[in-house]
Amino acid sequence: MSSNGSRGNRRLREDSTSREEIENLVRLADRDCRQAAVPGLDPDGRFVFAYNAALQLATAWLRLHGIRVPSTGRHAQTFRELQDLLPPAVRRYAAEFDRARRKRHALMYDQVGMVGDGEAAGLRAAVAEFRELLLDEAARRLSQHRPAG
Repeated sequence: MSSNGSRGNRRLREDSTSREEIENLVRLADRDCRQAAVPGLDPDGRFVFAYNAALQLATAWLRLHGIRVPSTGRHAQTFRELQDLLPPAVRRYAAEFDRARRKRHALMYDQVGMVGDGEAAGLRAAVAEFRELLLDEAARRLSQHRPAG
């Protein structure tokens, strides 16, 4: 992939990351996970917060691999790229998060009350599991980077 090349027909940009960028994305995800656990919050709201956390963690995974997704169609493309990058044994996270993306879209623009407590909690649990995978990947990838100079 060139610096402004594409993988397949999708326009992506290669761009290195930093420990600070990854830590910030994880902090954003952690904040949204805390919001997804607030007692009394409507299940739709908890689901949307958990989805946002999934998006931040998926973005961090892509950034660890030097990929920056453009803003147009970013949500869908992030999960397509995640599917390509994840080891086969854990690709289910990309599929689950992409299903959540479609449901989140409907919740935001079309319908109220589509999600129950169990589904919101299930997405939050998947996000917590994926967070651990991401932290392991970050430890491996960021330890390979040496400061210039």
